[in-house]
Amino acid sequence: MSAMSAPRSSVFTFESTVHSSHVLGRLDEQRRRDTLCDVTVVVEGQSFRAHRSVLASCSEYFTHRISSLTQQGAVISLPQEVSVAGFEPLLKFAYTSKLLFGKDDVLEVRNSASILGFRDLDEACFEFLLPKFSSSTQVINVDYIICTIMYGFNCILFTHYSCWKMQLFLI
Repeated sequence: MSAMSAPRSSVFTFESTVHSSHVLGRLDEQRRRDTLCDVTVVVEGQSFRAHRSVLASCSEYFTHRISSLTQQGAVISLPQEVSVAGFEPLLKFAYTSKLLFGKDDVLEVRNSASILGFRDLDEACFEFLLPKFSSSTQVINVDYIICTIMYGFNCILFTHYSCWKMQLFLI
């Protein structure tokens, strides 16, 4: 029997359910210890060390900025519209897959996520807010906040509520 006609052996695949979270955990540990970090991000004068590959994998903004950098230890200054309160939770999200923020920071996080092109976070912000505001006395304020989060601008709310998801909330 020739090598060309030999039967193929079976191919098996093992997929770890913890590998990706373990890798992210190790990268986050490296970031916190400033080990193998190759970029500094400056926000409102505050410096954050990170790994180019992690930032670029999470953000369109960083993908474009990092691809033009050539030197090790490069510095990226973020636009003044990005605040520390908005950026720091996004940096932690990049390394942990967990977005942690409070009601006071939700607009800053949403704005920073939009500017930096972090994927799928508008919906995450909305899902966070929805159950937090249930009293009818807060409806107008919540309408404004949620519309701003969903659409990135000050939406004008009519009696029929132009934000379709708000109909689910207000019923």
